[in-house]
Amino acid sequence: MTYFRNNLSRRDLLRRSTLGFGGLAALDLLSRSSLGESSPGGSSFGASPLAPKAAHFPARAKRVIYIFLDGGLSQIDSYDYKSRLQTDDGKPLPASIAKPKFSFAPTGALLRSPFDWKQQGNSGAWASDLFPAINKQIDNLCFIKSLHHDNEDHITAKKMIFTGSGREVRPNAGSWAAYGLGTENQSLPAFIEIMPGVPKPSSPAFLPSTYGPTAIGRTTADSRDRTWDNLAVVRGANLDRKVRQLDLIRALNANHADRTGVDHAIESEIQNMELAFRMQTAAPDLLSLNGESDDTRKLYGIGEPVTDDFGRACILARRFAEQGVRWITVNHSTMAFGNLWDQHKDLYHGHKKNAEAVDVPIAGLLQDLRQRGMLDDTLVMCGSEFGRTPVFEYQDGGDGRLRNGRDHNPHGFTMWFAGAGVKPGYSHGATDDYGFYAVQDKVHVHDLHATVLHLMGIDHERLTYRYGGRDFRLTDVSGEVVRQILA
Repeated sequence: MTYFRNNLSRRDLLRRSTLGFGGLAALDLLSRSSLGESSPGGSSFGASPLAPKAAHFPARAKRVIYIFLDGGLSQIDSYDYKSRLQTDDGKPLPASIAKPKFSFAPTGALLRSPFDWKQQGNSGAWASDLFPAINKQIDNLCFIKSLHHDNEDHITAKKMIFTGSGREVRPNAGSWAAYGLGTENQSLPAFIEIMPGVPKPSSPAFLPSTYGPTAIGRTTADSRDRTWDNLAVVRGANLDRKVRQLDLIRALNANHADRTGVDHAIESEIQNMELAFRMQTAAPDLLSLNGESDDTRKLYGIGEPVTDDFGRACILARRFAEQGVRWITVNHSTMAFGNLWDQHKDLYHGHKKNAEAVDVPIAGLLQDLRQRGMLDDTLVMCGSEFGRTPVFEYQDGGDGRLRNGRDHNPHGFTMWFAGAGVKPGYSHGATDDYGFYAVQDKVHVHDLHATVLHLMGIDHERLTYRYGGRDFRLTDVSGEVVRQILA
């Protein structure tokens, strides 16, 4: 996308005008016609970088909710059923399916899924009993079962799935969406990350910090406590004090600009301060669940010990989506919950425990969005950074007695989608007979990102940012839209 540029910086404009920085922010709280506004379809002179921008073509999805299951959900124990794996349990992996060159531990023979499987819904999609609540809505889901990339460890795999690059520092997909489309609500960020993981994969990288994620919650606290960690209520005398504080910051920045010239990093910080100021009055009511009915709380599993925490995270995702946030990531990650989907051993109990925490909340989110008419223009996606191997991993000194864990597998794994623009009850791509490698209609992560951007009305080849002498994009120099999954 190409945006208007002018040598007059935002700070210069503020300094030369009669409005101080704090005054401008306060005025914005009272009127939606302040300097930082522009109408959808383009950016006006001096407009906020998060003002709504025109898409390349009509969008099917106005927003994305990305549910990330940190650690590696096993595709062959959830939605990629392999009858050969069940019948060939204990046999060696056939020579025709080569083991990867790298693994984290020695691996042995084929390991059947310990979960019960059956075909579900009118679509007849195979699913294990790992997610019984989600399975009731399986006819609304669209599966890609042939995702793949080349990053074996968690850190590089998470970078790959979030940014399109496993080793270089690149912007998160949510930051690219914010850069390309802005936000529909100028009192909220375009990109929110609920319960961020550790190590934290999200970053605007070389994009201006305005497009970075706003984290909701510490990773070590319950979500009902963490909702207030990043915000303070600013009203009355506190509001006046905050205006004076921001005016002082404006004056200091203006003095710095007189001495050194325009500094775009400082400009981004000014914009972030303005947004933070607006959030301090707009967000507290949004983050409070007091207005939610008992039936809605029950739908998300709120009040139940196992599902309460993730249920609160999912209901916040819906509330942010209602208010125009462009991209919301909800993490089920290690530091937030004391566990993750990385079962090198005790696969059955580990996956079962994790699934019990997220199944009802995710199903509740899908049902709630559909009842409110939001699923028509909201894309929900759910998956991990990779899957698991169909062979067991040695954990007992190498004699094979402990056959209950799986290693990392980025060579063929599954992600599901629901909502705006995708075919319900459809499955795309396939892995081999044992679920090790993607072999049919393979979908690289660059293809995944190209498809998500397409659903948001963005041509992934045109969404670029110039940095270090070259134009960068989320999909690097590749990526094809997976048109087979489009409704």
